[in-house]
This record gives sequence, structure tokens and C-alpha cells, in this order.
Amino acid sequence: MRPILIVLACALLVACAVRPDTADLPRAASPANALTTPADGYLQEPTRIDPRITVFASPQPFHVQPIGNVAAIEQSDGFVLVDAGGTPAAAERIIAMLSGVSDKPVKAIVITHWHGDHVLGLRTMLARWPDARTISTAPTRAHLSDPATARFMPTGDEENDRAILQNLEAGVAFLQERAADTQFQDRIRAGYAQAAREVAQHAYDLADADAARMAPMETFTDRLVIPDRDAPVEVLFLGRANTDGDAVVWTPRQRVLITGDIVVAPIPFGFGAYPEQWIETLGRLKMFDFAMLVPGHGAVMRDSAYVDSLIALLTAVRAHVGPLARTAPLETVREQVSFAAEADAFSGGDPWLRRWFQPYWAAPIVASAYKEARGEPIVQGEP
Repeated sequence: MRPILIVLACALLVACAVRPDTADLPRAASPANALTTPADGYLQEPTRIDPRITVFASPQPFHVQPIGNVAAIEQSDGFVLVDAGGTPAAAERIIAMLSGVSDKPVKAIVITHWHGDHVLGLRTMLARWPDARTISTAPTRAHLSDPATARFMPTGDEENDRAILQNLEAGVAFLQERAADTQFQDRIRAGYAQAAREVAQHAYDLADADAARMAPMETFTDRLVIPDRDAPVEVLFLGRANTDGDAVVWTPRQRVLITGDIVVAPIPFGFGAYPEQWIETLGRLKMFDFAMLVPGHGAVMRDSAYVDSLIALLTAVRAHVGPLARTAPLETVREQVSFAAEADAFSGGDPWLRRWFQPYWAAPIVASAYKEARGEPIVQGEP
């Protein structure tokens, strides 16, 4: 399992679906080197969830190689984007699709958190709109400048970037081996085959000088407003959750809440998280009278049912891990706690989704809950 865990480190960091009419929106163009297929449902596609808000998201709700949702909010003089795409190629596809919505420029780009699959298209976006504001919390900006997190995404350093691509190549080989292994049922083998195509596509898209990470220029502490007569935007920090600098975007006129990876469906991501504060932050999300919630990954939601399920899941993690953490080492705690029922619930019984509940959620969140219970610091980018 070690090769895919390396991929997770580089790739992860690099509930009711809304189905409005999207017939008038341009679709994603296939990459020049198309490794994924239309059946994979991997490349982002546009969905207009409000006359002024379009979401660019992968059609399917889960992918081994993450591809973060991007939202475009149309104001009178331009768009506010929430996140920038995970590669230069992803950003180029979003730019092309956005041009089919309106010829207005992008005036601001809000980065919700520092993980690469939400930020590595930023240079490409700014090449197209060099005057756009780039905005994040101060912790997010700091992580995107910190050598400690450089190993998770391209920086322009040849040795660092080569190592990332080599890890992705190793991950592709591992996934292809699993796809050919007849000990797995057909559903699992098909999942591994699709995952191999996704990671290969990501590696191909990432092999671009513009993929080097960059830090937003502008930061805020609690609240930043981008005014507009018809679609004002509020950028908020509600507390630590999935990272220590998660930004949330609220459009009070449209009543759309855009959460980044504070909310991810159907399998949440637990890397480097803050369980107790995450619960508190989710509670603050519920206080918004939202009509729709746009998660960092997964389908748009119309109510807080999934948020409630995340609160219950985090509460269970803390209840299971806390008492054991006082006397047992982390690996023993991981062996003794079981989230089988929760894995069944979040995967909906799908054996492929259930397979990823452990590495994407249970293993990393138990580590965070363990550190929390022992009063140890939770550091972004650490296991």
C-alpha cells in the first residue's frame, strides 16, 4: 500500500445533488493527451446553480485523484472565482468554459485552503487575468510559501518537482497492478483502472512550469467583502477545520455557501485536520440560511443533512480515540478503533468507495484526534 500512500500525500494536498439546466453551458474540452475517458466522469463540467453562480465540478462525487470544485460568482464588473483548479490544464479548461458563460473578466480569486488540487491552476488564471485579486487567509498564504509543504506540490525547483512526478508515476503503476489482479471483484478492478487513468492524467497535466505553487497576495483575518449590487460576496474565516486556514465564501443574495474542503462528499478528507474545532466550524456553517452548499468535492447540497453526518462522524472519532490516546501508542489506537458502520454509511455500500474510507478519512483523522487528545500540535503537512 505504500506507493498509493505516497500518491495520496502528493495528490490529496495538490445530501442532495442539485441538477439545474446546464444545456446552454459549454462542456469541458478533452486534454490534448486524453488519458481519462468520458466514462470516467473525471474532468470538471459546468453547472449553473443560480443565474449568477456556476460550479465547475467532476460529474462523479469521488475520485482517487482529487479534483477540487471551482465556483464562479458573476458580479456586475467581473467574476469572483472560488479556487483556481488543480493544474494549469484544469485552469485552462475552466477558462474556456467560463468564456461561454460571459466575456467578463475574473476580478478576484479566493483560495479556500492550501491543498494543491485547489490552487495549482492559479498561475494560469493570472496569466489570463493579471489584474485579478488573489485572496486567502494568512495561514493559507503562509503554507503556500513554506518549504515544509513544498514536497506536496510543484514549486519550480527541478529536484522537488521531479520527485513529485516520480511518486505519481509509481502510483499509476501500483493502481494498474491492482486493476490487473484477479483476486479483486470486477467493481474493484474497474475502480483501480479508472484511478490509474486519473492519476496519469493528473501527472500529465501537472508537468507544466505554470503548475508551480504561488501564494495569494492578499489576506484577511475574519471577514472580507467584495461588494456588488446584485451579487455581493463575503469571504469568511469561521475557524480551523480541515486545515488551519479554511476560507468560506457566502453570497447573501443568492444564499449560496461555498465551503472548500470543510465539507467533502461522499468520503471526507481527514489529513491534517482539527477534529474539535472542525465540529465547531461545521456548527457555524449550519447557522447560515443557505439554499445551496457547494462542497470542496462532490455534489452541491440543498440542506444540512450531510453537515450533520460530518458532525456525528467527528464526534464519534473523538469519543473513540480520546480515552485510548492517554495510554496507548497511535498504531495501537488505530488497531483498536473501528469505523465499519460509518464506512458503510458514507460509502452507501459501494465496495469501491468503502475501500477508500480508511486511507482518506479514518487513518489520518485518528492521527489528528490522537494528537488533539494528548495536547500535541497538529501541523499541516505532517502525517
